[in-house]
Amino acid sequence: YTEFAGAFYGLVWDDVTKENCPSEWKVLSLEPPLPEQLLLEGKPLEQDLQESARQAVIGQLIGLRRALWVPVAGQSLGGGRVRGLILLGSSSNHLSAFLERAKSVAAELSLAMEAEEQLRGIRVRNVELALVRCTMESSPDGSSLNGLLAHLVADCVHRSANGESLGAAFAAIGVLPAPKGSSPAPVAVDFRWRSGDETWLNAIAADPLAKLTRRALETRRIIGSEPPVTWPQASVARIVALPLEAGGQLLGVLVAGLPVPAVSIATLERLELRARLAAFALLLSQRKEEESRRANAEQSLLDLVADPFFLLDPSGRIAASSRGARELLRRAGHAAVLPSGPLADLFCGHDRERLRKWLQHAPDSSSSAQPLKKDTAQAELQNGAKVRLQFVPRLPGQRAAVLFEPEETSASSRPTDYVEAELLNVIEWLEEGVVLFDEGENVRAMNSRFKHMTGLAPEESAKIKTLEELIARLAGQAVEPAQFAERWRELARNIQGGIREPLQMARPAPRVLERAARPVLDSIGRQVGRVEIYRDLTAQRVFQSKLLQTEKLAALGQMVSGVAHELSSPLTSILGYAQRLLVGQTGAGRDALERAEEIRQIYQEAERATGILRQLLLNARETIPERRLVSLNQIVMRATELQRFTLAAKKIHVELDLDPTLPFIHGDAGQLQQVLINLLSNARHALEEQSRGGVIRLRTRKSSDRRVLLEVEDNGPGIPQAIQARIFDPFFTTKPAGVGTGLGLSIVLSVVREHGGSVRLQTPPQGGALFQIEIPAATERQQEEGLSGAEQQRTESFLREGKHSFVEEIQLGSAANSRAQLAGEASFSTAQFSGLVNVPTSPGEPGKRARVLVVEDEPTVARLIADVLEDEGMQVDVLLDGREALERVARESYDLVICDMKMPGLDGQHFYRSLPRTGNSLRERFLFVTGDVIAAQTREFLKRNKLPHVAKPFRVEELTEKVHAVLQTHAHAKSSAAEVARKNAARSG
Repeated sequence: YTEFAGAFYGLVWDDVTKENCPSEWKVLSLEPPLPEQLLLEGKPLEQDLQESARQAVIGQLIGLRRALWVPVAGQSLGGGRVRGLILLGSSSNHLSAFLERAKSVAAELSLAMEAEEQLRGIRVRNVELALVRCTMESSPDGSSLNGLLAHLVADCVHRSANGESLGAAFAAIGVLPAPKGSSPAPVAVDFRWRSGDETWLNAIAADPLAKLTRRALETRRIIGSEPPVTWPQASVARIVALPLEAGGQLLGVLVAGLPVPAVSIATLERLELRARLAAFALLLSQRKEEESRRANAEQSLLDLVADPFFLLDPSGRIAASSRGARELLRRAGHAAVLPSGPLADLFCGHDRERLRKWLQHAPDSSSSAQPLKKDTAQAELQNGAKVRLQFVPRLPGQRAAVLFEPEETSASSRPTDYVEAELLNVIEWLEEGVVLFDEGENVRAMNSRFKHMTGLAPEESAKIKTLEELIARLAGQAVEPAQFAERWRELARNIQGGIREPLQMARPAPRVLERAARPVLDSIGRQVGRVEIYRDLTAQRVFQSKLLQTEKLAALGQMVSGVAHELSSPLTSILGYAQRLLVGQTGAGRDALERAEEIRQIYQEAERATGILRQLLLNARETIPERRLVSLNQIVMRATELQRFTLAAKKIHVELDLDPTLPFIHGDAGQLQQVLINLLSNARHALEEQSRGGVIRLRTRKSSDRRVLLEVEDNGPGIPQAIQARIFDPFFTTKPAGVGTGLGLSIVLSVVREHGGSVRLQTPPQGGALFQIEIPAATERQQEEGLSGAEQQRTESFLREGKHSFVEEIQLGSAANSRAQLAGEASFSTAQFSGLVNVPTSPGEPGKRARVLVVEDEPTVARLIADVLEDEGMQVDVLLDGREALERVARESYDLVICDMKMPGLDGQHFYRSLPRTGNSLRERFLFVTGDVIAAQTREFLKRNKLPHVAKPFRVEELTEKVHAVLQTHAHAKSSAAEVARKNAARSG
């Protein structure tokens, strides 16, 4: 039963239907036929409803004959007041038999309700005590008080199922503005803290709620009222306004709207408690504002005072200081004074204890008539400067004040301006950027290196005085502006020890900076500022990235070496058999000629793959830079072939215009090829930016004064005029991080200068970029030395390989030229094979066919060598194992051994070294076939023993030329030895 609701609420049970009854039956109105004596006397009552015909029968009694009412009451529940009813109804029988059972249930309900009410009371008291404790423990600063008042209104509206909450529909706390002069308290209320139903809160400043608030403020009493009949009353049954008073001041008002279940005297008492707590919080807030205004006014006056004096609190700590005092401390080496710092701590250790005792005798301010204290004290500041301390008079209630009078010393300190000039000179010479802040986050100093790193102009940096101004200027240059600004502010708020952290800057140029920050402490350990040192880590990060890339390339080079070695054998077979088939089809009929064209295609592609494989092996080989005669045209074609696939994938066309009469140059082919690859890579990146392909043109021609000119031109976006002067600087790049290192053009310039040349950048009128590289041509003496002796053979091989490379490069341009050149190549191969009419004979036995042993673990390559040599008229034996071959040469005689370098079991090197132990002279008739010329150990072995070799993949004519050369050299050596022996015999005879 709820006294303000006028009705009972409970449960209904139908014993006949055993079904849920309508929800309306759960509410029992206090209207008739509920007997009045039942509520007043609290005794059970049985009614005969048919005998009471005059009495209306409504609600749950309709259709019943008899009704038995049993009250639920108890002494501890309000002096026997009825708190509930048990109703038993019947359509026929008397209900007196159920009376005792109903009384027993009523007694149990009474005890349960009493226990529940006591528990609810305990919970309510705990909630109230927690609220009071929260208020008492709140900090007196503005943010804490504001949060407390917001918590109070939210607590009024908070609802819980266990009954300890108020459950108001809405609540608001309004504050009155501070009165001015002697005018009466204003009635305009500022409701700053609100919670609950927005409809009611929006109407709180309008009548009739505003009228209710004014009455509570005018009477300083609690005013309650029901909501207007025209307003929706479903959520609010009672509106209460409670004035907020503390310390004799009217500070504001608490207004709350209570729903039906919350309307009670207990609820009103709890609202009064919250009103008193809110008044207490408003009083603290008002006093805090007054203290802050008074302190600001006092500090404003102190900022105008040139005399150095300090205001102290009762414990002798500095509460405020004048402008003159701060200047004195700054000259003494103290950047600032913390308000909580003891005054005695400013002095040397031997004076501190004496000054603490002296400060304890500060004049009492309780009487305004107290005379000025004449005694003074002398002490030495931590920098050695001596001052005289004296108390100054003050009004009653004011804090103690001490005046400092500096004393002249024989060793006077240097002026502040001179010290600051020294500091600026020191940080100006540092290679790192330096920024110095004081305790108020004002910029004390900033060197030129920091301005250069961040792109600050001198006139711009002079206007930046605070950290916030610096953040506003530089945050937009960071990769992540918001995180950059927040991290800088966090560093200013909380820095304990030294920290180091990286910063990613996008402008004025992509940079990686490292910031090292640490607090600046005075001699007694107080923080008086902060120093930040910035290092440019961009070059270091690039070196690290380059080192990682180098390791990757080294691993890739090893992998390419293995792959190339594995591919050399099948390419050798394809190339050799295609060449043999092509020669076999020469002179045949029309069908054979058509097949010859197909075979020519196979041969062409195999030879092209062979050239690419040899170029990979050449690039992967670690060699010492070697100057020799090289063809610039061949370098251009080799570099273009390596880039051909990448350029074609980006829809970039390459145009070659090479002067066939270009003279040789004296240089390192590998270095010059790297120059061209770097320029092609830069051109490709420039064309990729426009996302529509493009053209790269490479031209070679003679220039004046015996120099050759190489031009690399693209039709891309070009290089802006503003950065053209810096493109050759190491690590300068406009590419995003991770895409470029900024070393490509720097390497180009370095290599070209080492070759005595020059590099120029031109900007064509039609757009794009044009790089011109001019290198001296080889002198006549260099050409004579380069073409003499063994160099002559290398040049012939060079020119022959250049011919094939030129055939391959023509494929990038004209298809017609490609077909003509390939036809010429086929004619050359046919003529070469047709001209071999002399059958090689054994060097020791003229007229007898040469006998050759082929030792090769790849069956297809071994069979190819055998077929080629048998076509030459030689007798060939093939073995696939080195150990078996060693046993064979011990039993049989051979004119020549052709051996693979790398074989399982006994490899070529060990096979060769084992021959002298068996007394075999085949070491002089040895030809190696190897795909491992990239290995330094293999190259050193061949060079030391002066062994002829053929590198896989090889063409047929290369093999036959080497075989004939070895046999002829051995035959010439035997004939020379025989001639010498004959002459010696003749002399002795």
